[in-house]
Amino acid sequence: MRSPTTISHRRAPSRPQQHQGGFTLLESLIAIVVFAIAVLGMIGAQASGAQVTSDARYRTEAAAAADELLARMQIAPPATVVADFSTGGALFDLWLKDRVQGDDVGLPAGDATVDFASVAGDPLTVRIVVTWVPPRHRARDGSGAMSAMTETRQHVTVSALFN
Repeated sequence: MRSPTTISHRRAPSRPQQHQGGFTLLESLIAIVVFAIAVLGMIGAQASGAQVTSDARYRTEAAAAADELLARMQIAPPATVVADFSTGGALFDLWLKDRVQGDDVGLPAGDATVDFASVAGDPLTVRIVVTWVPPRHRARDGSGAMSAMTETRQHVTVSALFN
């Protein structure tokens, strides 16, 4: 008779269990932080781009206004140009109110000056300075705090008349 044989099953050596649950959570948190920093950077770039676009629009508006005043001077009678278009002259004030300080087309806090003979003493040379203050312009003051900036921007046009 045969003796009962026992069959033993050997188990393969078990590997120690790796606990990766904490590492996965940590990696997820790091990914979220990196993503948040990237999104904040893109928002900052967008805001900076909007400010640059706004500044360019105001510079273009100032240049167009100065060119328009210069064109009005070119077609005016030469004998009355200095009186009518100097700062405070009747046609200068009309242009200033309609073109620079107007509600729909004006520059923020816009102003202008016109000087004749201010360049090399030539009475037929005119200097037009258009100024404005950009709205919501922010900058750091001396202590490092953010504050509203009141820097006045300007566009200067110098031209010879009646040539």
